[in-house]
Amino acid sequence: MKDDFDKKIAMDVGACIRARRLDAGMSQDQLAERLEVGPEAVSRMERGVVMPTIPRLVELANVLNCPVEAFIPTASGSTQSGANEIAQLLQPLDKNNMKFVVEIVQKLTSHLKREH
Repeated sequence: MKDDFDKKIAMDVGACIRARRLDAGMSQDQLAERLEVGPEAVSRMERGVVMPTIPRLVELANVLNCPVEAFIPTASGSTQSGANEIAQLLQPLDKNNMKFVVEIVQKLTSHLKREH
């Protein structure tokens, strides 16, 4: 069971790395060059074949200009990682649109609390 859990996390982290790389407009080759590794190493991380170390995740965050926690939002399922993911989504919005989204989230959470 633990092996399946570890594999799922590695795949989720890899998908987050790939998404951030694409958001940054980088190819695997370009990212590999910045990390001073071969392109296959980047491919293996993105496919979840290998789990990057914490220092490597910090390096990836620096190269891709994002917070380290951007690589694990779907893997942890914690309230804090969900809040971080929402904060990232809100960042490019202007003040009025940000307020609008927050109001929607408040209404949704109130509605979902009543269902339980």
